[in-house]
Amino acid sequence: CEGCKGFFKRTVQKNAKYVCLASKNCPVDKRRRNRCQYCRFQKCLSVGMVKEVVRTDSLKGRRGRLPSKPKSPLQTEASPPSPPLSLLSALLRAYSHCTPRELDYSQFSAADPPSSSSDAEHIQLFYRLLTISMEATRCWADRLPGFSELQHDDQNLLIDSAFLELFVLRLAHRSILLEDKLVFCNGLVLHRFQCLRGFGEWLDSIRDFSAHLQSLNLDATAFACLSALVLLTDQVPGLKDSKRVEEMQNKVICCLRDHLGSGPSSSSSSPKAALPMSHVLGLRAELRSQRTQGLQRIFYLKLEDLVPPPPSFDRFLDTVPY
Repeated sequence: CEGCKGFFKRTVQKNAKYVCLASKNCPVDKRRRNRCQYCRFQKCLSVGMVKEVVRTDSLKGRRGRLPSKPKSPLQTEASPPSPPLSLLSALLRAYSHCTPRELDYSQFSAADPPSSSSDAEHIQLFYRLLTISMEATRCWADRLPGFSELQHDDQNLLIDSAFLELFVLRLAHRSILLEDKLVFCNGLVLHRFQCLRGFGEWLDSIRDFSAHLQSLNLDATAFACLSALVLLTDQVPGLKDSKRVEEMQNKVICCLRDHLGSGPSSSSSSPKAALPMSHVLGLRAELRSQRTQGLQRIFYLKLEDLVPPPPSFDRFLDTVPY
């Protein structure tokens, strides 16, 4: 709406910084949009608004044209446009499309132990949540620039390899730790107690990772870039065109570096200017550990043989390192 367009423009032009007084998950709609400026700005970013296209004060009234510069006799043609803008916009739109619009509390219960559900039902729920996440991952990946142009076998290999990492990343990003609420990719909200039987010890590890991730305060743009980097890993064994994947990965890294470099910590006088980038990229190693733990959990449940895993899970078990 026009109200949020104006809010977004003012925020970018003034380089305003906001703080959420709750859990960074405030509802943002037409009626409640003024309650939390931090969450309102994050909502703007998540639906595809791009900071780089907002005119600065020096461009007001000039229809977005850049300030005039004296022409050099050696400068016969304009510099090529910078590609990160369109890529950032596409990554944000893909992220927004696969972000649940509403939270679903229809199955939420904080009872300890969870009421009446059998062990088999809890394990079935675990498998169902993973299956839904797999479908969401494929939908999201298809919207990433260049991904659909990769060979079909490479697409499947990248998704299969990164699926559990992306599941943990999205779950950790959305969950509300202080209230023991886990928010899944379809918007379903469950209490921690409801997930203990299915997830086992893996759940504690996910919560630890979530605390670390949320302490970094990544905005929607940085999170969208990180998600793409988790998927675009050229080191996956069996890739037929790893060079193409590496090129895509490098473009996203450049976008992320430019985005983090545009923040207040990017001053050359600041010794911590490079830290945010290293912190974000360091999350990938933690996610690889999460993937191994997830594979081990699925393997354990398969051995327990209470509920058979979906047939599609067999290819994940083939990669367990033992």
